[in-house]
Amino acid sequence: MMEFFDIKRIQKEKANLPEAEGCNRQIAELEEKRKEIICRIGQIYVENATEETVAGTAYEEAYREFKLAEEEMEVLEKRKLAVQGLRKCEKCGNILVINSSFCNMCGEKLEALFVPTKDNPHICEKCGTPYDEDTLFCTVCGNKLA
Repeated sequence: MMEFFDIKRIQKEKANLPEAEGCNRQIAELEEKRKEIICRIGQIYVENATEETVAGTAYEEAYREFKLAEEEMEVLEKRKLAVQGLRKCEKCGNILVINSSFCNMCGEKLEALFVPTKDNPHICEKCGTPYDEDTLFCTVCGNKLA
């Protein structure tokens, strides 16, 4: 039993040697590289995946969560621009004044920035802020609500 504890003590003492520290640093660097590679593989997979290709696979739920997060990010990016009085052309990405009807870069007719949905019927069409049913004006941008 005493021998076991001596081995632990020796391992602790040897772990602080410069060579052991160098190995630990290299292991940490390789672990970081491994994580980066896994991320790249995942990125490639997501870029090439569709709902049909992931259906019924181990990736299906994670892919659905990824897509929902992506949609939420798009809404937040639109909302961020909207509260600054701006919007982005969906076709060319040009930044415009929020009440523009057409893009001054590509000529694209601009649709409503935010569209109420069945899941979220009370959303300001101008800035995307959710509101209570009896609210008359958006508390963020002042838009008159339907």
